[in-house]
Amino acid sequence: MLNIFPDPSKLNDHENTNKIVLVIFIKIANPKVKEELKISLLNKKLKIINWFDCHYTNIGKEDYWSDVLIVEFKDKFELEKYYKNGAGKIDLEAVQVFNLLPKNLPRLFVNFLKLFRPIGHFFELIKSSNKELQNLSNEDSNILPTKKQAERLLNEKSTKKAYMINLLELKEMAQYKDKSISITGREAYVEKYGTQAFKSVILLGGDFAFNGRIIGDSLIEYNVPFDTQGKWQAVGIAEYTKACKMLELEKIPGYSKGLIHREAGLKRNYNLYATKNI
Repeated sequence: MLNIFPDPSKLNDHENTNKIVLVIFIKIANPKVKEELKISLLNKKLKIINWFDCHYTNIGKEDYWSDVLIVEFKDKFELEKYYKNGAGKIDLEAVQVFNLLPKNLPRLFVNFLKLFRPIGHFFELIKSSNKELQNLSNEDSNILPTKKQAERLLNEKSTKKAYMINLLELKEMAQYKDKSISITGREAYVEKYGTQAFKSVILLGGDFAFNGRIIGDSLIEYNVPFDTQGKWQAVGIAEYTKACKMLELEKIPGYSKGLIHREAGLKRNYNLYATKNI
């Protein structure tokens, strides 16, 4: 039996004086155990921001995690209560927990961009999807799906909304072929690539379910796969009307040009396809 909630003493006081948000990756083999955990947490009135059923890995070496939860505690004292009362103690195979500082996008701006979705639909209709598979032959990439993974995503039959859960680590300094460019990895990825990616997701009918900066190292790391080991900087969860939309972003003008900044600024990326449970 393992506790999915961390010891509050592991948190830094100056970073967690008020509410605490955790993202919890778990692997549960027994569906009954999962349902019991869900009922227990709901009965205890824990604030569950999101609960995702994980299906498979899009960027990474193996399909591993079964669930991802984002939960919120109003303060350390509430976390301590859940930690001590055993509400999160379950029979699981693996768990990894991160402390997050939410950085969600302003809804007013998101809703404004949604007004232009008919334009995105137009480009979606006139452009082919074949291009997305042409350059996916690199089996060792830390930031791209393999061709096999991309084909699986394109052939996904689920009609549920798709959620792409990303762990992100940026380079300290961006690395361009043009050595005269000297900017940080964050400037390249977030400011130059991220802005265009955000617009493209919205225009394709998608949204962003959650974004946050990871504070410190993993609070719990038990039996985790190589794909998610180590230090990460951010979590980003994009919402699409269906899974294959993630591979159609290049249909939106400007997105392809932004990929040079993604490659220059992003050190590694773990991407997981999921659907919403709660």
